[in-house]
Amino acid sequence: MKKFDKKNKEKTFLEQQYSKDITERHSNYLGIEIPEGYFAASKLSILRKIKSEKPDESKIIHERKMIFWLRPQVKFAAAASLVLFLGVTIWFQNANFSQKGKTVYFELLTFSEDVLVNSLLIDENEVESFSSITLMNEIVFKAELSEQKIDNLFLDSLFIEDSLIDNYTNKNFIESIIL
Repeated sequence: MKKFDKKNKEKTFLEQQYSKDITERHSNYLGIEIPEGYFAASKLSILRKIKSEKPDESKIIHERKMIFWLRPQVKFAAAASLVLFLGVTIWFQNANFSQKGKTVYFELLTFSEDVLVNSLLIDENEVESFSSITLMNEIVFKAELSEQKIDNLFLDSLFIEDSLIDNYTNKNFIESIIL
């Protein structure tokens, strides 16, 4: 083989234009002879191998296009938000029930202001009788308040919540409650 030299004006194998007979050119320039019908035979053998090697469908991994909603990150985020939503809902429901149970009626626990002012104006000898009378009055007053609240609760449930007024009017039950 000849060395490439810039001063050498001869054209190399690839720089020359292709002649009509490539086999002659190969034999002259490279010293290789190509047998007759080599390219036709090699083409046929390649085509036979390609046809016999059909890919197995089980081995082919189909590339799927991932849908946004089916990605694992989106699934986990949706599941976490659903759990959070349900947890907050249950928590708020329990919080509302606990508030209803803790209602304190301060009017039942305190004395009226009249009693406190009147207790300042009483002699020491009459304190005992005043305290017993005041205690009895407060007990009666608190009992009346609690009875009134029970009546209000019963009437509210009867008229507003249950809406059973039609059933009770036929039986004259309302008249017996009022009287």
